[in-house]
Amino acid sequence: MFKKIASIALAAMMLGSTAVVASAAEKEEAVAAADDSSAVAAADDSAVGADEGSETTGAGSKIYFDVNSAGWKNFTNITLYLYEHGGSEIIPWGSKKGNMTDEGNGKWSFDIEGKGYSLDSSKAYGCIFTGDWSFQTCDLIIGSACYGDTAFCTGKQVENNVDSNKKSDEVKWTNADSSVYGNPICITSIGNVIGTAYWPGENAESVLKEFLTTDDAKKSIENAKKFTGKTDQEIIDATAKALGLSDDQVSAIISGSGKTFDWKPANGGGAQETTTAAGGSSGGSNTSSGGTTTSGGTTTSSTTTGSVTSGEGTTVYFVIGGILLAAAGVFFLARKRREY
Repeated sequence: MFKKIASIALAAMMLGSTAVVASAAEKEEAVAAADDSSAVAAADDSAVGADEGSETTGAGSKIYFDVNSAGWKNFTNITLYLYEHGGSEIIPWGSKKGNMTDEGNGKWSFDIEGKGYSLDSSKAYGCIFTGDWSFQTCDLIIGSACYGDTAFCTGKQVENNVDSNKKSDEVKWTNADSSVYGNPICITSIGNVIGTAYWPGENAESVLKEFLTTDDAKKSIENAKKFTGKTDQEIIDATAKALGLSDDQVSAIISGSGKTFDWKPANGGGAQETTTAAGGSSGGSNTSSGGTTTSGGTTTSSTTTGSVTSGEGTTVYFVIGGILLAAAGVFFLARKRREY
């Protein structure tokens, strides 16, 4: 009889322990689910807030310029200079056709299609904003994707790509992709590399090749040598470094240029560590993917894994505790029986 009672007590205790374990596990899973729901809700709220806070000024085919960001004073009109890259001027420099409309609060607009112009998606276009054709921004790539967007000055100035004695206010679009609709990368009249985005179909090699082979005297390496006193070697090395080109790439460009330059590879024809116009490095890249960062050929990993605790890790301890408690009870009852 005693054995039956002891067995029943042990089973009851084990069932009780199991119930406690199950209850604890369910509670932890519920808390984890609540945490997940909070995280999702927070992410959704952030996304909605970001959309509501975006600054798309208008619609249609209007573009806008924030003259307050430029800090220009004593002007009558804000004007737009518009041209096709590799083609002709659409709104000539100095033309009244470029006059923009004062929208108030420092915002000026220009309705491109409303004024009878169009931007062909198969071509590339650039623009410059000016104050009475006197103050001016640097060049900015423009397309129909910029309709409704506002251009603003960053507060920085860059070398004028035509006249090195002048400075232009750096300008960007508020919403358009700056890697596509940024300041066109080019080599200035004295050999400096400026800009943040390549024209469609262009790259570092084509920009350097154009500089070395152009028939435009003001944009050629000969003009740069004339006004800086630098040699072919110095100018080509500097522009190649700014464009992120290796010695091998430069050698290939010079070989295909049909011209002769007093230039030799710095490393005997091997690739060299160089810096791009946008501030990157051709000797390595920074990539964020799966927690792995690659820089200059060195790879390091930093991985953080988030997990939800389901209670399985503590279940074993509850079971063992229940068994030990049951065993202690059996031992106690057996001892009492011996005492009788």
